[in-house]
Formats: sequence, structure tokens, C-alpha cells
Amino acid sequence: MAKIPVIISTDPGIDDAAALGVAFYRNELDIRLITTLHGNVDIGKTTANTLKILDFFGQKIPVARGMETPLVIAPVSTDVHGESGMDGYDFPESGQTVIPEHAVEAMRSLLESSDEKITIISIGPLTNIAMLLLMYPQIKSKIERVVLMGGSLSGGNVTSAAEFNIWADPHAAKIVFESGLELVMIGLDVTLKALIGSSDLAKHRNKSAEMFTATFGHYRDGDMEHGVMMHDMCAVTYVTNPEIFKVEPKRVTVVTEGAAIGMTMEVSGEPNVRVATGIDQEAFRNWFSETLSRMV
Repeated sequence: MAKIPVIISTDPGIDDAAALGVAFYRNELDIRLITTLHGNVDIGKTTANTLKILDFFGQKIPVARGMETPLVIAPVSTDVHGESGMDGYDFPESGQTVIPEHAVEAMRSLLESSDEKITIISIGPLTNIAMLLLMYPQIKSKIERVVLMGGSLSGGNVTSAAEFNIWADPHAAKIVFESGLELVMIGLDVTLKALIGSSDLAKHRNKSAEMFTATFGHYRDGDMEHGVMMHDMCAVTYVTNPEIFKVEPKRVTVVTEGAAIGMTMEVSGEPNVRVATGIDQEAFRNWFSETLSRMV
């Protein structure tokens, strides 16, 4: 079976680190490029964390540093992932470096030269992708689809209305949602139910399980007894095994001002995104366990 060529846009982040780790060990994926950006912590930390993750898993994949700030609003962050973004495990400094090109240029070059369309997996704010679409709108024809972790139709996690990845750059999200690209939104409606805890990790005796146990214990989105929420991992899971999710076509707009800024609001009209509205929790845990069994 042909592999799915992908670009991953990320802002590690504990759950980003887990999402990247499992993506490296999914045979369905051909990861062509990783781009970093502002988000859970500043871009210096998200980029350093990405390189540390590559070293930890013994991977050599091009990494391009991207947008340092949101398009319009001031940079935002939370303390959900700790000061470093990956608190709880002592990752050595990486010996790898980013490629010289800015992430937007690296994506453009890769997409233009590719003989096949490429899927973009976004597990951070959407700034890099929005800037790509603003600067090179013709590149849309080379993008298979964007599968994004972000948004919610049932309430937020940074405000009562907004999920973090959309809230961190709502103007970029609005550009992507209105781009006409094929979009799949994997939001809090399902990721809050994608729980991995100590009992899931205890079945495995490898370096990856040890690292996940250490970092998940410092993650403030859940607890190890009941499970921590694997928000970003769900986007990777969807790309390899979409049958684990229920998705529905909907018209979604992004609120860019006022108290509800960052809200992904369902409105009437022609659908512009497929929204994940259900998840088979047991199948997700089995998918995670099966992937973890292959890891270092």
C-alpha cells in the first residue's frame, strides 16, 4: 500500500511530542517535512523541542522554523505543558539543526516539486498554513487536505468558547477554514475522550513508554489515573485510521473578535469542513498500544 505523504506543523508541547512519536512509527505515513511555530511555548522552545524529539526517536526528518507570532493578535501561551513545553523528562540538547528555509518557503518548495498531493497535519496554531495560502494561493492544488487538531463545537479549553490551537491565532484559522481546501477538524468534541493513562503505558517496557509516563505525569490536561487527553495524537490517528472516528460535514466559521474570539461556530450553509463528532475510545487505545509496541 502506498504511503501517505505528509507535512506536520507542530508546537511541542507534551501531546505534540506524543503525536510526533507515534507518527514516526506508523508505516502508513511518509513524513516529508516538520514545521514549527509559536503556540504552547515560544518558537525557540517549540523548535528545540522538535529537534529533541527527533533525536529521542532516532529520526532524520527536515525541520523548518516558521511563524514566531500570530498574524494579528499578540502571542499567547498557557502553562499546561510546563515551562519547557515538555516538562518531566530530561531530553538532551539535540545535535540536529533546522534547514535554512523558513517553514512557509520549505512547504511551498516541497509542494511544488511533489509529484503527488500532500496531506498537512496541523497539531498547533494554523499560522504557517495561513501564511502559505496568503503568499502562494496557487499551491492549494498540491495540498490533498488539511487534517487539523483544533476547535470545538461544544465549548473550549482556554475560554468557555475557544480551543487553544484556534484561539492562539484565530485570524489564521479563519483563512484556512475559508480557503476551500478539504479540511478535517479533529476538535475537543472527540479529543477530550481520547484518554491514555498509566494502565495503558504499564503494558509496555520500552524507552518511549518511560518517556510518555514521565511527561504525561506533568501534563495538566487530565491525570494518569483517569487518563490524559491525547488531543494532537488524534489528528495522526485520523490520517492512518479514519474509521476510529465519526465525522460529519458542517459549515464552521471562526470568531476573530470579542469575548468569543477563537470560537469555531457551526453556522448554516454549504459545508466547508468535516468535523469529528465521535470516537471509538477502545479502538483508539488499541491503536495507541499497537503503535507503542513498535517504538524504541
